[in-house]
Amino acid sequence: MENETINKRLERAIYAIGASRNTNTEEAWNKVNKCIRRHRLRSLSCAAAAIVVLSLGAAIRLFTSQPVPPPSLLSSIPTIPPPQQIVLTLSTGQQIILSDSLSPLTEANGTTIQNVEKQLVYNPTDTTAVPVYNTITIPRGCEYKLVLADNSTVWLNSESRLTYPVAFKGDTRELTLEGEAFFEVTKDEARPFIVHTSKFDIRVTGTQFNVRTYPEETESTTLTEGSIQLEKDQRVYRLIPGQQAYLDGKEVKVKEVNPEDAVAWRFNAFSFKEEPLEYIMNELSRWYDIDIFYTDPKVKALHFTAWFRRSTPIKELLSILEKTQQIKLELKDKTVIVTKQR
Repeated sequence: MENETINKRLERAIYAIGASRNTNTEEAWNKVNKCIRRHRLRSLSCAAAAIVVLSLGAAIRLFTSQPVPPPSLLSSIPTIPPPQQIVLTLSTGQQIILSDSLSPLTEANGTTIQNVEKQLVYNPTDTTAVPVYNTITIPRGCEYKLVLADNSTVWLNSESRLTYPVAFKGDTRELTLEGEAFFEVTKDEARPFIVHTSKFDIRVTGTQFNVRTYPEETESTTLTEGSIQLEKDQRVYRLIPGQQAYLDGKEVKVKEVNPEDAVAWRFNAFSFKEEPLEYIMNELSRWYDIDIFYTDPKVKALHFTAWFRRSTPIKELLSILEKTQQIKLELKDKTVIVTKQR
């Protein structure tokens, strides 16, 4: 009954916008987001998807929903391919495959590392003067959580890599990120927490923020709580909650955003707002571990606004996107062939 109620509210939120070709997509997405926020991404139990598509001046609204199967059937329904292995590289170069059965490890400086409830936890016992670093590598189709030595928590998205000290020394807490991560930083005004990426640095003392730094995309950071400062080429950009700093060429720009869109992945969801199809397909390729082939490169520029649960089976998700009547998506083995509908 609750699933039906949520579905109906989402449906009303979308169709209340009307069928005009001059649909206000900002208003449409705000209504959908308001409905989603009301029930919170982490507690939504319905398998629902909402889409607003912009193409060639036309606005198309689409809502689809599927009932949730009984728990006994969930294990038999394919969602994503079996995940690749998450690897922890120790300071010695030894590589450990992370699994539920991982035994406690001891690093060179005495720090113990435990795998507690599918998350990596560091309990520092620093006995050396030389910093000791670990690197965790997250492949396609996976995500992972770790608790650093200062009790800061990091959630890592697919195809990401984080290098960090097992015990923080000196007057800063510094680590290096490739890919995407959400940080919940323990407050320590005496020791700033610094995230290094290939293009900029982010300095905080205690806050919550998302960093996205995939090589083929525009790098960005989105603040959800507290304050941060982004540093690039000796310039400093200060952000407040609800702002996103991103690179436009070599220039840093700041814009207002809905943080829930940027961190939806943390709550098992995809949230795209007027994003190019190429961006969306890149995101799907990382999570579902698939390749993308375009028969017509022009379709990459089509813009979509959409929300999906990340547990949605890939075939179902592609079918929903096809209902926009803008593109045709064919899955062959592990490759999605994208064609513009005629």
